Amino acid sequence: MTMLRAERVTLGYGRRPVVHEVSLDITEGGVGLIGESGSGKTTLARAFLGLLSPMSGDIWYGDRPLRKADLRAFRRDVQPVFQAEALDPRMRVGRSVAEALPRAARSRVGELLEQVGLDPALADRRPHQLSGGQRQRVVIARALAVGPRLLILDEPTSALDVTVQARILDLLAALDTERLLITHNLAVVERLCRTSHVLFAGRVVESGPTAELLASPAHPYTRALRDAVPKLGGPPPQARGRTEAVPAATGCPFRLRCPLAVPQCEQAPALRDVDGRRVACHRAEDVLSS
Repeated sequence: MTMLRAERVTLGYGRRPVVHEVSLDITEGGVGLIGESGSGKTTLARAFLGLLSPMSGDIWYGDRPLRKADLRAFRRDVQPVFQAEALDPRMRVGRSVAEALPRAARSRVGELLEQVGLDPALADRRPHQLSGGQRQRVVIARALAVGPRLLILDEPTSALDVTVQARILDLLAALDTERLLITHNLAVVERLCRTSHVLFAGRVVESGPTAELLASPAHPYTRALRDAVPKLGGPPPQARGRTEAVPAATGCPFRLRCPLAVPQCEQAPALRDVDGRRVACHRAEDVLSS
């Protein structure tokens, strides 16, 4: 079942669009938005949370546009999980978690802390008295307080060390809640998301099953992201193409950085079906075979 859907959504700040006619569904099994900084991931997440109105297109919540939906039900069903720094430093942990609960249910704070693997006694502490991993668990507990059906997670492990990351990922994988994950960490999206969408310069350039997309990319940008991940004991990653080039203003936005660019790339490619995924690349078949 699709709870949230973007339909030809263009988003921007002022009059400058930064996300261009993106269409995607948030479906069961977890959905990942992958891309480097500035690719439009967080801007799209803000639209899914109702914090940013589209310049054109619509965000759909169930069977109606979000702008016409029951916002009270939406806020209960869809909750953000920001990075741990989002906690109010002046507020004790218990009060922070209890904010979303009705007064009669505030005895559940200890239960929620236990659900995310924390000692209920930590409710009396302030954020600066907790470790980074503990603070991130508090953020998750606060999001779970209203019983959401979907969590929207924006880089939930980026500020944590590797061992703490693993514990947070175990927790998220065990939750009976759907998730939209915004990240540049391919290992995290592979662990938590059945489907992924790769964004470059505010456009979806590849979509499909996460395992297939990462094992055998069909877009040069997806392959560049995968190849940039260091492998333990292996050689240092080697960049392909001009990594410093800005996105092209016309045609394929990746063409100035692409090692496979040809004159045809001066024409913007449309998303098309290639080997079980959707790809916006004239040379997708060559990428798969190389």
